[in-house]
Amino acid sequence: MRRRFAAATVALGVVLVCGPAAVADVKTRHDPAGDMSRSPIGASAYTPDPAQVEGDVVATRVADGRRAIWVQVRLRELTPTGNGNFHLIAIRSKWRVRTVEIDALPGHWEGRSSTTDGRGRVVACAVRHHIDYDRNRVLLRMPRSCLGRPPWVQVAVRTTVAGSRYVWADDAGATTFTGALAFGPRVRS
Repeated sequence: MRRRFAAATVALGVVLVCGPAAVADVKTRHDPAGDMSRSPIGASAYTPDPAQVEGDVVATRVADGRRAIWVQVRLRELTPTGNGNFHLIAIRSKWRVRTVEIDALPGHWEGRSSTTDGRGRVVACAVRHHIDYDRNRVLLRMPRSCLGRPPWVQVAVRTTVAGSRYVWADDAGATTFTGALAFGPRVRS
């Protein structure tokens, strides 16, 4: 089982790097380095922290294929340390919104995922993910059927890293952390 998952993860990585054979559209959105924000644990006010490197999203690549949507999030640095790292990937289509939360915690650095609809209800969706700490990447594969086989999708990404005193967050595509997701351009199937 582990070998099969490893093989699927490698294949997913190759598809995201090289592009799947039956892909209608691929878009890469770059995010400026040094746009992290921090908040003391327990508070909700965030202030810019350009010196924070871990968790800083630098690019998001979205590939819309015949059967699945692939998302690759590239970070400046991502390590299995601290109190955890959390990745929220929202995929919006003409008909549906699906939000995937990947939580990687001490003892479970591979991450656990859950998928919800636009109202926050958990939905059954055969999502696969992989956190690659060596390459500072988060990979996600979502079947197009989870979104109703849409003609296009838009993706928003937020990464949060928890330390002992602070929480750092980065919304890909936004220059500062506002709490609102910044969806990228439409990627057509």
